[in-house]
Amino acid sequence: MRRIVIVAFVVALSAIACSTAGTETFAVTSEEGLVQAIADSNSDTLVSRFGEGSTACISQGIVDEFGIEGLAELGVTEETPDLQGGSVFFAPEAARQVVDVTIECIDLAAQLVSSLPKNVTLLNESLECVVDQLESETFRNLFADLVAAGGEPADIVTQVAAQLPMATLLLTCLSPEEILRVGDFLDSL
Repeated sequence: MRRIVIVAFVVALSAIACSTAGTETFAVTSEEGLVQAIADSNSDTLVSRFGEGSTACISQGIVDEFGIEGLAELGVTEETPDLQGGSVFFAPEAARQVVDVTIECIDLAAQLVSSLPKNVTLLNESLECVVDQLESETFRNLFADLVAAGGEPADIVTQVAAQLPMATLLLTCLSPEEILRVGDFLDSL
């Protein structure tokens, strides 16, 4: 369950947290242009995970959080809008900003449900509890710490799964039957 429930979320955060490593700065013509360039350049990753509306929200949120000049200093411009491939957002404060933007822009409950295998379901109250926990300061900071540490998305998922807050979340939010179903699923992997 640890990997299943948050795999899409963490992998997506990892993908968003990566950026071009270039240091060359280009002039940006407009905020709208930069937002659109980021959305277009990263659409394969973001749209496939979150949908077009969330992709636009994340792109706008990143521009709002970092500013045009701040992104240009990090090498993200209209000419180089790809958010994958480097370590631009690996500073702890920047990673937290990306985590906050992402959490505010996505439907976390829908993401969790879509990441579960068909034979693993959660009660509505369990799902609400998991979402509330994942949106908490504890998990936002945990995700930001792991994003800032870098690494491959699969490594970050493994690191999240090994954290004490994840075990607490599962024991707090899931019914005994859900824990058994999740355990059976994990045993079948």
